[in-house]
Amino acid sequence: MSFQFRRLADLSENIRYRFSIGGVKSRHPDARVRQLINVAWQQLRTIVSLANDGTFLDATPPAALPTTATISGEVYVEVPWPVNASRIYGVRCQNSTTERWCPLKRIPWAAHHDFQYDSLFTGYARQRVARAFCSRAIPKGVETVETAGAIMIVPVPAGGLYRLWYLENWQPQVKDDDLLSGHEEWFEYVIYSVMIKMLGPDADSKKNYAMWSIERKEARDLIESTANRLEDGVPTEPRDARSDGDDPAYWGAEL
Repeated sequence: MSFQFRRLADLSENIRYRFSIGGVKSRHPDARVRQLINVAWQQLRTIVSLANDGTFLDATPPAALPTTATISGEVYVEVPWPVNASRIYGVRCQNSTTERWCPLKRIPWAAHHDFQYDSLFTGYARQRVARAFCSRAIPKGVETVETAGAIMIVPVPAGGLYRLWYLENWQPQVKDDDLLSGHEEWFEYVIYSVMIKMLGPDADSKKNYAMWSIERKEARDLIESTANRLEDGVPTEPRDARSDGDDPAYWGAEL
């Protein structure tokens, strides 16, 4: 087994040792400790992803963009928010006239009507491409029926493809040999997060919260600073970036 992986049973035993559970297993049964590990790992995945580290992100296969407004006369189309996605971190589109993939700008829901054009020019110009997106509804579940959510894309495109980059829902790990893959500071963050939650039933009798919260913060700071440092890159060669993420056309013609 690669040293990057940690067995769930080993991680649980590490927490038991550091917390000195000893004779208080009735308040901290193994199943509860593992449930807290899963909660902490879910939080970790969000922290890493929000720090611009794509380690945990997945992407949907390219799919055709809708070309008809969801509601007649509106300025947007909708694409499904997958039921296995907890958060949408980005939308990339390839318009119908070029092979270039461009990121859409995330906008607040209230801003989607900013993408309306009523000038004479727009009647003659080449039809616009998708430029921005916002969330409208997260997936829903009723008993065993799961329904996809919805993401709004504006303005209504002439065609093309899209891909969603998302954080997949976490499947709880519960068996001894289930493996978690990560870096040392990730596991430290999880360990201290679990031990802090375990202080509740014990009413923090040993006054460990102050010390453990500092250790957890140091682990989180290292996670975020590492991600930001790795993202702090520069282009490998000079390039014209004036049209990055935008339509490189003026007056309806390609440059």
